[in-house]
Amino acid sequence: MSKLILLLLVSPLCLAAPQVGFGDASPDEIAQIRAGTYLETFDENPQYSFNYKVADDVEQTFMAMNEDRNGDQVTGSYQYVDPFGSLIIVTYTAGPMGYSETREVREG
Repeated sequence: MSKLILLLLVSPLCLAAPQVGFGDASPDEIAQIRAGTYLETFDENPQYSFNYKVADDVEQTFMAMNEDRNGDQVTGSYQYVDPFGSLIIVTYTAGPMGYSETREVREG
C-alpha cells in the first residue's frame, strides 16, 4: 500500500515541464555556466585555522585536533586516548615537499 502511495506522489514529478534557459543570469554568468567555471574561485594564498576538542568522562572519550594552513603549508596535531588508556599525540606538516609526522605515546 505504501508503495502505491509513494508512486502516486512521485509520478506527477516526472510530468513536470523541464526548465528552459538560465533564468535571470547575465550573459557573463551564462558564459561561465557553459564553460563550467561558474562560482569557481582560486585563492593564491589560502589560509585557515581550526580546532576542536571532544571529552566525555562517562564514556572515557577524548579527542582533540588543531590545524593551520598558510599558503601551501599545513601544520597541525591531533590527540586521542586509545583503548588501553594511552594518550596518542600526532603532530604533522604537509606541503609541496611531502608529509611528515611525529607520534608520541603517553602511557595511561
